[in-house]
Amino acid sequence: MLHCPTCRRHYAPGVLVCPEDKTNLQADSTVGAATPIDPLIGHTLDEKYLLEERLGFGGMGTVYRARHLLIDRPVAVKVLNQRFVEDEAARIRFQREAKAAGRLQHPNAVSVTDFGQTVDGYVYIVMELLVGQTLREVLVKQGPFDAARAVALMLQITDAVAAAHDAGIIHRDLKPANIFIVQKSDSLSVVKVLDFGIAKLATEWVDEDDPTLTVLGAMIGTPRYMSPEQCEGSDLSPAADVYSLGVILYEMLTGTVPFSGSSPIAVAMKHTSEIPRSPRELVPGIPEELERVVLHALEKRPEDRPADAAAFRRELWSTAERLGLENAANSSPTDLATLREIGTESPSGRLIIDITRMRESVAATSAASEMTVLSSSAQGNETPSFADKSRYRHSFSRLAVPLSKARRSTRIALIASFAVLLLIASVTLFAVRSSNDVPQAVAIPSPVPTVEPSPSPSPVARKAQEKSKDSNANNKKDSKVGSILKKAGRILKKPF
Repeated sequence: MLHCPTCRRHYAPGVLVCPEDKTNLQADSTVGAATPIDPLIGHTLDEKYLLEERLGFGGMGTVYRARHLLIDRPVAVKVLNQRFVEDEAARIRFQREAKAAGRLQHPNAVSVTDFGQTVDGYVYIVMELLVGQTLREVLVKQGPFDAARAVALMLQITDAVAAAHDAGIIHRDLKPANIFIVQKSDSLSVVKVLDFGIAKLATEWVDEDDPTLTVLGAMIGTPRYMSPEQCEGSDLSPAADVYSLGVILYEMLTGTVPFSGSSPIAVAMKHTSEIPRSPRELVPGIPEELERVVLHALEKRPEDRPADAAAFRRELWSTAERLGLENAANSSPTDLATLREIGTESPSGRLIIDITRMRESVAATSAASEMTVLSSSAQGNETPSFADKSRYRHSFSRLAVPLSKARRSTRIALIASFAVLLLIASVTLFAVRSSNDVPQAVAIPSPVPTVEPSPSPSPVARKAQEKSKDSNANNKKDSKVGSILKKAGRILKKPF
């Protein structure tokens, strides 16, 4: 296994140059030597955080796995380099930045839970402990990514950075090493962006005349991901982070960064003067619309790029929607059980997802679970800006009101009853009218011997009497049918 002599990271076989600082990797020494012991391992900070294991090392400091002794919970503690705590003004500035990062609450941003300085001079911040890999480690092993995977990760990254920009925080050091991918067994990958608000302190307190500036490049921003204005030392705006996001998306799609060189100065000069190579020249399968989004974020002038991460995310989202990749925008990723329901397993064991069925599933789930409303304070003639709309949005669980179903079922029952009544009335009327055409049997009274019978009417008179009786019977039946129809009409006119 090879390691980098500069950053001390180890890389998988086949990697010959460190992706972070372009230093040639070296083989591990075969000569047995005593491994230096970190003096802070086993040390307790402020009688609360017991440092158990060193997880990583960088220009800003060292990250440890620690345990919160009061609540017995594992946490991550970053102990800063001593150069940042030698000056009182520096400590005040860092405390301000740590508070800003602590106020940032977002599912895709690492949570900062505590900040402090010990009596023996250690300044530290406490964060949630993450399990997974950095985007840098994933790119080394699996890059480049296909368009769907790259968009899925970038939509989560930009969501966190957009929340930081809304809070007035500019990251200044966005790079794959500061993006962590948390992988759980029952869900898809979740992105966590690290080190919000910390890089600003480094840019203010690194001496420009320091001859070790190239070694400390990661402390003031990694040159391969820095915007042209950051390379020139100009004032930064959220558009500087957009440029870094464009470089990261470029690397995820192509497997390489737009500019590289033998030294950080050479890379910085290319950022300010050269046009990046078209991503489709490196990977022809990249969609042309997605390439335009990347190149738009890599414009040299800040005013030519999306103004902030939210604008960049909207542009990426609309492009992903046209390309059929919009389901990658879910902040709460679909669990594997749902994917198995809408997917088909191939004979080789691969899960094949039908994008149409996924869209239907996501749409049905979102429509059934939540609805978005606007607060009454947002009503009126003044329309809030995009950055302000988030504070007017609230999600409420959808209520099932059975009243509408009862009204609908009652109306259907009444219509069905009316139809049955019409059918009965029609059959009855038809039977009555048909009976007029059938010859009627006439009963002839038998003679009574003891009583003198009255004179019998003539045959013509007898027929007239029979017709009158039949007519009266028919009129009575017609009046009954009419009354039934009138009652049904009055029922239907009543409100439901």
